[in-house]
Amino acid sequence: RKRGFDKAFIWACPPLKGDDYIFYAKPEDQKTPKDVRLRQWYLDMLVECQKRNIVGMVSNMYDQYFSNRKLDASSVPYFEGDYFPGEAENIIKLLEEGGDKRSSGGGKKKKKDSSKSKNSRNNGTENIPAEQEKSFREGGRDPVMQKFCDAIQGMKESFIVAFLNWKDAKPEHLDVPKEIMEYREKQTLLEGDTAADTVNHALPQCRKRDSDGNTKLDSDDASKGQVDRFGRPVRIIDDDDEEIDCEFFNTRQCFLDLCRGNHYQFDELRRAKHTSMMVLWHLQNREAPKFVQQCFACNREISSGIRHHCNVCSDFDLCDECFKNPDTNRGTCNHKLEVIKVQASSDSASGMTEEQRRERKRNIQLHITLIEHASRCNSSTCKSLNCRKMKSYLKHVDTCQVKASGGCKICKRIWTLLRIHAQQCKSSSCPIPQCNAIRKRIRQLQQKQQAMDDRRRQEMNRHYRMGKMS
Repeated sequence: RKRGFDKAFIWACPPLKGDDYIFYAKPEDQKTPKDVRLRQWYLDMLVECQKRNIVGMVSNMYDQYFSNRKLDASSVPYFEGDYFPGEAENIIKLLEEGGDKRSSGGGKKKKKDSSKSKNSRNNGTENIPAEQEKSFREGGRDPVMQKFCDAIQGMKESFIVAFLNWKDAKPEHLDVPKEIMEYREKQTLLEGDTAADTVNHALPQCRKRDSDGNTKLDSDDASKGQVDRFGRPVRIIDDDDEEIDCEFFNTRQCFLDLCRGNHYQFDELRRAKHTSMMVLWHLQNREAPKFVQQCFACNREISSGIRHHCNVCSDFDLCDECFKNPDTNRGTCNHKLEVIKVQASSDSASGMTEEQRRERKRNIQLHITLIEHASRCNSSTCKSLNCRKMKSYLKHVDTCQVKASGGCKICKRIWTLLRIHAQQCKSSSCPIPQCNAIRKRIRQLQQKQQAMDDRRRQEMNRHYRMGKMS
């Protein structure tokens, strides 16, 4: 709300059985809730938010957008992985196929229809059936919106819209039921504040709360006087102060891959606690390796020092201590092992000040600009010393045998810069090395995620259509 978000959109659709939507390895006895129960859980949560004066009016997408005949399909908010983008593509495809079938009559009729199609293309309404096109031009209903209405009318309660109580919120968006207002006034009297603020929808303080609903102290106040086991002062990090870019959390699929690879599971309470701790650690230590190798003999993680890796056997590593021990059980591996240095990740990024964060962000942008220049520069006499240095780094990435996965610091930094560039790059012929490969990998992850979302959407449509027929 402090950043200007005025609405929250919720699609109450349970995942299909067997699909891990966000969390990996849930309890085997955990049942997947039906859509009615899941929707009620969201509504109960929003009622609690209304009591705390965080949320105002709660409505649905149908009443806010699709029932308004003056709005067209461009007025609907679209989110990645949501129901509406995929459904809109299907509706437009059906309308286009309907227009194509209508224009495939033959002879003079075909010629006449093709001229109509040409005129409609010039007016931005390509392949819309004649009756709908006429009514749309005369101020009638957008055909895409009409199809949307028909599709979601029976399941409109599953698309929830919650209006947030932010500083520029309109009074009509903050209307709540009478019992909520009575609860707010009662709580205001108990807390000793003035009831006028609650009635006038004043914005409450944006303070975090604990699991019991009590207001928590600010991070600076909470960290005062706290020390770790070595007697050093503890600094509590406020994630809201910084816009964090971490590749593990760019998509749901990346997060699932991180959890699967490290066995971050949620099937038991102790594992869920450990997973939550490690997820936060990865979020604050973005330069740390995604996966840490384990010693084949002692099963300890090799997070620093030297590891001995076998290039023949799959996933075989020994720590330095076990390698030097002649009695170590190496299983079936009798190959020569490669020595790889493992550098411990530094925790300096999590203790940076606001000024240091801005400086770091500026340096990253300057390095990306330098990579773009070095990739395009063909001059052997370029006056920029940084250009020649960056060219040597890019050449190192191509020839390095250790690679980023093996712990090479140069490779790690260059690959991080290449990934950030690839996420922003739109050029089809980008000269920067590996840019197209990284973008292809990103598209594959998006397609994998889209396939999961499409299955959920199709199952939801099938469920409600079967309900209508019965």
